[in-house]
Amino acid sequence: MDNGLLPAIAEDKRTLEMFRYLVNGSYLRVVNYHNTDPVDAPRFEREIAAFAKYFSPVTMADVDDFFATRVWKKDKPGLIPAVFEGFRNQHDVMLPILEKYGFRAWYYIPSFFMDVPVAQQKRFTEHYDLTVYRPEVYPDGRYAMNWDEVRRIAQHHEICCHTGNHYQIHRDTEDFDMFREIVVSKRVLEEKIGRPVDVFCWLYGEEYNYNTRAHKYLKEAGYRYVVSNLKMEKIG
Repeated sequence: MDNGLLPAIAEDKRTLEMFRYLVNGSYLRVVNYHNTDPVDAPRFEREIAAFAKYFSPVTMADVDDFFATRVWKKDKPGLIPAVFEGFRNQHDVMLPILEKYGFRAWYYIPSFFMDVPVAQQKRFTEHYDLTVYRPEVYPDGRYAMNWDEVRRIAQHHEICCHTGNHYQIHRDTEDFDMFREIVVSKRVLEEKIGRPVDVFCWLYGEEYNYNTRAHKYLKEAGYRYVVSNLKMEKIG
């Protein structure tokens, strides 16, 4: 075992689990994107072009079938570009690249961000740990996608819920906060895009069993999957 891996395992036990997935030839891979600034568009295009060549895009139907059969039926392994936070540049920069190469992404949306008035969005991003690296790119102050942009993305990509306010749920989070961030956030997304939202992702990639008190809200909302840093888990 590489000497650099042992200290990493000691610091975070999830490192060993990630190593196990890699050596066991997992069928699905995920690459995370957050603030997709225009300055990085050439790099994004190189990456998506490579993904389209060597990997298969992944739909919700593909995931359902894989969980049901435990068989990946495509010739190439699946890869999900996971696009987090609902930033406007993810529509303006990332979406045209995805469309150019016919590759599917999964957009993880903090659903209340879209409804924050433009004049308050910068303050919202600062309060809820949504980093805007170059605010001058959008001098009008609108950093979130609007709902028309989310609906356009939803036509060919998966829309998933990443809480309502980009809110970290702890084990001692109050029930009304969990209800708002897990249940209400999903209802808002579904109402706006007109179709089911089946996937929930905690902030900072916690696993399904991280917060057992939240299970009743995940089930009440009707999610079918929870995503963490290392795995997608089916809600039983």
